[in-house]
Amino acid sequence: MNKKNLKVNCCDGIYKSLDIHFTKKCENKCSFCIDKNTISLNNGIPNWREMALTIIKKKHSFNDILILGGEPCLFLKELNLFIDAIQMNTDLKIYLTSSIPRNCYINFDLFEKILSKIDGLNLSIQHHDEKIADKIRGRKSKFNRQKFYKYLPFKNKIRINLNLIKGFLDSREILNECLQYYDKMKFNCIKISELQNSPENYISFEKIYNVKLPSPYYYGCQTLFDSSRIIFKLNLDTPILLKRSCFVVEPTLKASFLDGFKVIYNKYFNKIKDSNFGVVYPDGSLKSGWINVLDFPCT
Repeated sequence: MNKKNLKVNCCDGIYKSLDIHFTKKCENKCSFCIDKNTISLNNGIPNWREMALTIIKKKHSFNDILILGGEPCLFLKELNLFIDAIQMNTDLKIYLTSSIPRNCYINFDLFEKILSKIDGLNLSIQHHDEKIADKIRGRKSKFNRQKFYKYLPFKNKIRINLNLIKGFLDSREILNECLQYYDKMKFNCIKISELQNSPENYISFEKIYNVKLPSPYYYGCQTLFDSSRIIFKLNLDTPILLKRSCFVVEPTLKASFLDGFKVIYNKYFNKIKDSNFGVVYPDGSLKSGWINVLDFPCT
């Protein structure tokens, strides 16, 4: 089969990117967090100098970096210095994932400065109803988040992320309400994400809308979605990005025949070249991927 007939997804490794595990520290206690099994060094305080040096040494091997945690915006001063160091010494694009803690509200000038420098922000919203969002995050918010979201600058750089979560965001009616609510805020994009490695919280987009979609592994797990299609029955101006999970990242899902074919094809025929991925940890160490606490060298 022609290589072009196989759709690209996150597992295909055709990107050249670094994840920056800026800190493990986070105020939230989301039950589905992928960061629960990683180690916290120095109480979560990031060694931004060591991380920056690691990236600068490898700058020709990558195109961009994604800063996440934990919650990187708990350390705005260090984050700002880190971004300055990267921009002064590399041409890498810089992206940030955050739930926007109260620290961003209190130190808004510094947060706005960071927003002005980065190429994009992936904003984890959780829910438009703040009482429900607080339950998902496992803590009560100490500022008016929805008002803060509404008046954020640089919305052309900000993508809203909504996780589909069993018991919270798991019906057509609720998801439609969320989409309509954030569509009015005019962000760059809204991403609908199925959870990974969290069977107790996982619910599929297909189940919510009672539709059958092509295999996310074979046909591609992340696609721009036409919100005018009948399953939404909404007139949204904001682009919708759908990120689905497959058998590789969610143990309750099974591989299809086409998935099996693609696994074999990628293993024996589709030798992807010129791709690279890695994770930089808070102490500056570079690993080939996300690691378990037991595998991390304690210092």
